[in-house]
Amino acid sequence: MTEVFARRSSGLVRSINAWETLIFNILVMAPSAVYLYGIWASVTFPGAYLPATALMCIPICMVIAIFYSLYSAAAPRSGGDYIWISRTIHPGLGFMVNFFLFIVLISLVGTEIPWTLEYAIAPLLVKMGNPAAAAAILNPFLMLGLGTIYIIACAAIIALGSKFTARVLLVAFFIIMAGIITFVVTLFSLPPGQFATNFNASTIPGNMTYQGTIDAAVAIDPVVLTFPIVATVLGVTFTMINFLGFSQSVYIAGEIKDVRRSQFIAIIGAVIVFGIVTYLIYAAAYAGMGGQFISSISLIYVYGDPYYTMPAGITGPWFTALFIFATDNIVAYFLVVLGFTVMTWMGGLTLFYTCTRLMFGWSFDRILPTKVSAVDSRFGTPWVALIVCGIVAFIFGILWLFSTIMAFFVYIVTGWFVGNMIASISGFIYPTKMKESFELAPDIVKRKIGPFYTIQWAAIASFIVSAWMAYSGMTPTISGAVNVANLAFTFVFWVIAWIIFGIAWFYHRNRIPLELTFKEIPPE
Repeated sequence: MTEVFARRSSGLVRSINAWETLIFNILVMAPSAVYLYGIWASVTFPGAYLPATALMCIPICMVIAIFYSLYSAAAPRSGGDYIWISRTIHPGLGFMVNFFLFIVLISLVGTEIPWTLEYAIAPLLVKMGNPAAAAAILNPFLMLGLGTIYIIACAAIIALGSKFTARVLLVAFFIIMAGIITFVVTLFSLPPGQFATNFNASTIPGNMTYQGTIDAAVAIDPVVLTFPIVATVLGVTFTMINFLGFSQSVYIAGEIKDVRRSQFIAIIGAVIVFGIVTYLIYAAAYAGMGGQFISSISLIYVYGDPYYTMPAGITGPWFTALFIFATDNIVAYFLVVLGFTVMTWMGGLTLFYTCTRLMFGWSFDRILPTKVSAVDSRFGTPWVALIVCGIVAFIFGILWLFSTIMAFFVYIVTGWFVGNMIASISGFIYPTKMKESFELAPDIVKRKIGPFYTIQWAAIASFIVSAWMAYSGMTPTISGAVNVANLAFTFVFWVIAWIIFGIAWFYHRNRIPLELTFKEIPPE
């Protein structure tokens, strides 16, 4: 085994408990980001009743959640579906799926500081009566400087080990939830019409009025006044995107205690908790601000209607910005903004953490140089992978701020769910391709129901849902008109993955062939 893999044991330490794993998944999903998703969803599917879409997504996502929980219980190793696919179908395919995910996740780390400044700090400055300062902080060079500090801070936290990182996430989770609770309670407790009165009395929106905003939107599309069931059902596909990340813990399975039990709690629990939180945020916003108003201001903003006259410091009618008109209590507003800010920082931290473990898995299998999987003896951190991921995150941060190249990442949703489809196929053939591992799996994984085992039924259901979402991600409603350039750019990372794998295979061909590595599950 010491010859086939990078070394005899992974060096990772199982120190994260079930509840810490649950929080990890929830923070990957970024609950406060719903403050932004609500505006994007209202424009993407005009007339969709967003609170209902959140509840409808829970059972749909649960299908994939159950499958990933079962598979991780059967083969609990860091790397998740990379390990599964590479052992059951083909290692190149497993690496392709995982590499695409790596690029998506690490590229998002560079967005966290811009998100903080644009969607939290700038509206706060406007609320405090300083719109000029709000506009001034939206400076790409300032964002790059702060982003660099942020990446270094994330690396420092991760370097101190998985348990320390989990504790940081735990503290952050309570801060985030305090902000969400403040948002929800404030809006549910508003007297009828109070938000409209505050909006009309404020000088921030310029000449806009509450009813004038709705009238301007109706002139574009009258559907903003209604919530047809068809629009709501279609809106589920967008809200499903918000749920991405509920199974993220499969990629850090090598560091989870009592992993087979913990994964069920963490993955299934994340779907339920995130669904309820999303519902409460949407329901509170609709109750306090008005569903018609949210749909209307979103529409005129996206259409560039001249009636929309928010100041430059407020780049869009995000819930964090609209909450300005919900309360005069600066402490309440600060808690909401603080919760959102911490959410962006911790979301990036979880993505950064995941990427180091993905890279660790590839190196342990010798697709990358084995040095990349080197683990610090004191904290159990893959320190070389950590440095490499930090550099890549910094590069993507520059691309986000100073180029338009990231605009080509249009078909991320399709790529993500194609990966889920391949993982589902892997799960279906797992009982026959990895018989020894399957026989050691928990009874819930290998229980026979009719012609198939539990995990096979779950794989079939997961494949169907994933195929639906992969298709939806390419429809004009989600991604705009199909653009060949965008399509080619997004999936060029699949090609790059195969090139990297081919180089590794060729390099090891006359040494210890990679084929030997993928005949068994990696050691713990």
